[in-house]
Amino acid sequence: MRVVTWILRVVSVATFVYLSYTVYSIMSGRWDWGIPYEYIVTVFRLLSLIMFFLAIMIVNGVASPLLGGQVLNNLVGGLYNTLILRFWYMQPYGVSGPMMNVNEVFTSFMNDFIGILMTLWNQTFTFLYFLCAAVGIALFLQSLVRMDHKFVIGAFISIQLILVIAAFRDVAIPNYEVFPTDFYEFLVSKAQILALVSFAYLESSYQMIYSHSVGKPIEEREETLKKQLLALRMATRKQDRMERGEKVSTTAMSRSSGATAFSFLREAIERKVVGTKDALENMDAVADVRRLQHFVDELLRNDPAAKDELTAKAAAPSESYVIRSAVTGSAIRLMAVVGVSFLLMNPWVFVALLNLPTGIANSVELLQPEFMLLFLVPVVALFPFAAMLIGSIVKREVEIEGNLTKEQKQELKREKREMKQKKKKAEKARRERTHVRRKRRGESEEKDEWDRAIEDVARE
Repeated sequence: MRVVTWILRVVSVATFVYLSYTVYSIMSGRWDWGIPYEYIVTVFRLLSLIMFFLAIMIVNGVASPLLGGQVLNNLVGGLYNTLILRFWYMQPYGVSGPMMNVNEVFTSFMNDFIGILMTLWNQTFTFLYFLCAAVGIALFLQSLVRMDHKFVIGAFISIQLILVIAAFRDVAIPNYEVFPTDFYEFLVSKAQILALVSFAYLESSYQMIYSHSVGKPIEEREETLKKQLLALRMATRKQDRMERGEKVSTTAMSRSSGATAFSFLREAIERKVVGTKDALENMDAVADVRRLQHFVDELLRNDPAAKDELTAKAAAPSESYVIRSAVTGSAIRLMAVVGVSFLLMNPWVFVALLNLPTGIANSVELLQPEFMLLFLVPVVALFPFAAMLIGSIVKREVEIEGNLTKEQKQELKREKREMKQKKKKAEKARRERTHVRRKRRGESEEKDEWDRAIEDVARE
């Protein structure tokens, strides 16, 4: 499943890049890369003017009775020249030099304030374009790592918000002023391409998250079990070498492996695999580890599929099935979206099928949104209706099963028990046949993956 997830991750990246490029090409000529910096500078200037105005009001209220009007005028001019004109990196908005008259200061202040507000208004939309793009890219990268639907939706909405904001600035957004009656013309239109790319991004991202959610728990469980079995094998081998009188080196790896093995043993005992929890302290730990090792070896030897069953790998769908299902399902949904959208937005198909009178067929009302809703509402209501129908059928089956008599319930349980026993017998016979064939061939004992893993650890 990891391979499938990576393939879908690459597809998601490709569709997002193409979606971003489509929006970027639609907004061609509107991307001024200096606007973010200029916008921040403009906001700083606006704040400095507001702070200057507040400072003047405070100084005027406190110093006017003490210093007099002329001194106050000079103070206001000095503050404006120092705090505003010199604090900005250039002389703003046509001011060529310092001002000495308080009337000139307030006139310049009002002109600067209005000019800055107009500049800020013009730059806000472009700044929002960059902000939405940055947020969309950040959320998209988060979706690749976190594998969460909310980041996928956030990235999609952020990119689409660029076009929504641009619509308030009278930017030419792809739209259907006159809906095309030709299917090929509808399919290659800019609006439809944008819709298909957006759908492809959402589809691939959701498939990626689904593949990750299915495969991740199985991979984690498989990795955990491999570590536990490897630690169990290493602990047994170490005890065998000690009994033979060989010198055994104690490393961090062996101490960790021993601790893991005994924790695995304790977990097995608590689950009543080899005993009870109350008898744990009375057991010989070494003998129990060896007994558990023999049990695992016998299980893996008699049943080749035991490892996959223990790790739940056998229950996971195959990679080829997931890829085939994702491609087939996505293709069907894509064709359904294209076909349904064309039929809903093009009333002429239904007019031809219904054979409406000429007066109705040529009326302007056919192009109104209300007429489109006559087809859109039933299609939208079809999905919850299907869900309610399926739910009612399932509920009815449960009610029928609950109304069975006692004899019928016992008969149903007996049939299930017999079927389960037949499956067990067939599985046992298959294992015995496999074991007999191996003995007849005289297969020698080969090193399994745990022995090879131990040798790799020893070499390291």
